[in-house]
Amino acid sequence: MDIREYFDGLKLCLIIDPIVESVEIINEKIWEKEGYLRVIIKFSDDSVMHCFEYVLFDETVEISKYNFHWQDAAGNLIRRWDNAPHHPELDNYPHHVHAKDTVSASSEISIRTVLSTVKSILNQRNQHTGVANFTN
Repeated sequence: MDIREYFDGLKLCLIIDPIVESVEIINEKIWEKEGYLRVIIKFSDDSVMHCFEYVLFDETVEISKYNFHWQDAAGNLIRRWDNAPHHPELDNYPHHVHAKDTVSASSEISIRTVLSTVKSILNQRNQHTGVANFTN
């Protein structure tokens, strides 16, 4: 799989996921050995996620840099996953997640993994409110 196929798969995943209301592609650049994709995803609860993946290609696609900033409809941070190298004190550096006033260690994450996490969180919220769950 090359970078174009990888990004096409991500975009298809976003289009067909039931928690995604809309996707706006902000920027997409693909070169022979590197590429990036920046999108804004609006979810069914009106929350929004600004996503960025920068990937490298050498026989396989590897995520080099990422940032997934999830905020509620009012613009308040819900969570932000990234691998910017500014928290060396955390386990699994540089991967970490911000939530309100905390920063904690995280594993490496991708848009697909973030979607699964968001879906799980929204399903938990919906169970408390009696709204139907999302499934694929």
